[in-house]
Amino acid sequence: MKPKVLTPEECNAALTNEKYGRLGLCLSDRPYVIPMSYVFLDNKIYLHSRGNGKKVEYVTGNPNVCFQVDSLKDNRWTSIIAYGTASLSDDIETKMKMFAAFMGKEMKGHGGKQFKREDLEKMPMTIWEIRIEELTGREGIW
Repeated sequence: MKPKVLTPEECNAALTNEKYGRLGLCLSDRPYVIPMSYVFLDNKIYLHSRGNGKKVEYVTGNPNVCFQVDSLKDNRWTSIIAYGTASLSDDIETKMKMFAAFMGKEMKGHGGKQFKREDLEKMPMTIWEIRIEELTGREGIW
């Protein structure tokens, strides 16, 4: 059976419902893909990581990214790919917005702990905001 192309609304629903995806980065023609938890909020994908590292090195050198999310339920697969640009921030307001969305999604990450502003201010953390420029999705039978 030929895969079905998803509408933008179906792609948004899939991004809203899932919790994990894969971040694709590329620097000097060398690709790098890593699994990450995320939230989809206000038509943007939010991620978080600690300080510096390979991910930050790659995105600082090339902010063009893709983010892929998939699911397999009852022999039906869905795959979404978002292309866009990522920006990094350690701003406290952005941290609070992203963590409120994470906890609202019942991620249960970080032990399910609710963080206060003072806690987030002390955390060495980078918030990733991916502005989606192109969104594609397909689904089919496995």
